[in-house]
Amino acid sequence: MINTSVSYDDGLLKEDSLYSIGTNDGKEFRRVVYKGTKLLNGKPMMVFETVDDERLTVNPSFHTFTITHSKGDNYNG
Repeated sequence: MINTSVSYDDGLLKEDSLYSIGTNDGKEFRRVVYKGTKLLNGKPMMVFETVDDERLTVNPSFHTFTITHSKGDNYNG
């Protein structure tokens, strides 16, 4: 039997990994750590934490891109 309940982005982001993300309104959030997903009004939201320990929650329908950074990445942009 085929499992149809698998999300189209299942496993795309790894928890506790460093990313830069963008939204469809042109906003970019650099060097954020993916913490997982949570439900908000029944919709899954992606939760990130900035390097300044601020939380960022992104609705996947507004998510445009993700850039993966290695732990040793010296990214000052």
